[in-house]
Amino acid sequence: MNFILRAMQAADLEQVRAIAAASHEAPQWQPSDYAAYLSPDPQMALLRTALVAALDPKQESGSEPPEENILAFAAATLLLDGAQNLCQLDSIAVLPQARRQGLGNALLRALLAWAAQNNARHFSLEVRAGNAPAIRLYRRLGLRPEGRRPSYYTHPEEDALILGTPVTASTPRTQIGTVFHHENH
Repeated sequence: MNFILRAMQAADLEQVRAIAAASHEAPQWQPSDYAAYLSPDPQMALLRTALVAALDPKQESGSEPPEENILAFAAATLLLDGAQNLCQLDSIAVLPQARRQGLGNALLRALLAWAAQNNARHFSLEVRAGNAPAIRLYRRLGLRPEGRRPSYYTHPEEDALILGTPVTASTPRTQIGTVFHHENH
């Protein structure tokens, strides 16, 4: 499977919301919640970005333009306060049938690259304490435990682990627009 990372667009919202709905651990946002990510104000001290991982349309054959299928998405906010410059992962979700194929890894690396390009000094996130696959991914990318929020999540109630990492020149990165190839084993 080949996939490409790109900025989320308004036309992606139906597929993005379906991915979130299929991922009980993801926030269930309304279309209006994505507005600040789709057209952020570059003059604000609060920067936002949202990315999607989509099947590479060039791998499709045929004479008609292929329909792009969104497989995963991620959204982040960066507060440029001149001190911490903290980047926060707001949401990430991968279609259940597309998990364990490098999509989450690629999205997170791209967000880390975006954070570094925008002068973030720290990257953090909250994750359900029982979400072992996500925690393993975050740890492989260098995020470390920084705290715990008791009963942070509902349905079901669960603690959140706070994981984070400094954003440095050696932070793992992936560029938007890169085409990825993943072999199913």
